[in-house]
Amino acid sequence: MLSNISWSNYAVTVVVLLIFWYLFLMFKFYSGSLKELLNGRRKLYFFKTKSKTENNQIKDLFSEFKEPFDTLEDARELAARLEKAVVESRQTHISGEVFKNYIKCILEEYPYVKNSSLREKINSLLVSECEKHPQLTLTYPEMDELWDETIS
Repeated sequence: MLSNISWSNYAVTVVVLLIFWYLFLMFKFYSGSLKELLNGRRKLYFFKTKSKTENNQIKDLFSEFKEPFDTLEDARELAARLEKAVVESRQTHISGEVFKNYIKCILEEYPYVKNSSLREKINSLLVSECEKHPQLTLTYPEMDELWDETIS
C-alpha cells in the first residue's frame, strides 16, 4: 500500500498539512492582532522606528545651541539613553539610590556634554521625565551633583 504513494505526493501532503497547522496556530493565538491588522487599526512594521514627533522633540531640544557637531550628537544620544533609562527604571521598580547611580554611570560616558551649555537642557529633560513617574524623584540640584560626581 505504501509503495503506491510517491515521494512528491508525500512532500506535497506534508507541506499542505504544515500550512494548515501554522494557520490554525496563528488564528488561535493572534486572532485579535490579525483582526486589528485587517481592519486597518494596526500597521505592520518590519523594523521598529521612533515616531517623527519623538525625533523632532529631541531635535528641537538642541536646535538653539551652537555647539561642535560631536558634542551635539553626544547630547542627542545622551538624551535618548536617559529617556530609556527612566523607562527601564520605572518598569523594574528600582530604588532612588540605584537609579541615581545608574544615571551617573550613563553621564560618565559623555564628558564633553558635562562641560557644554547643553548640560542645562539635559538636566531639564531628565527632571521633567522623572516628574512623570513619582517613584523616580530627581531635582535640578541632585542632577548637578550627579554631573559633578562623574569622573572627567
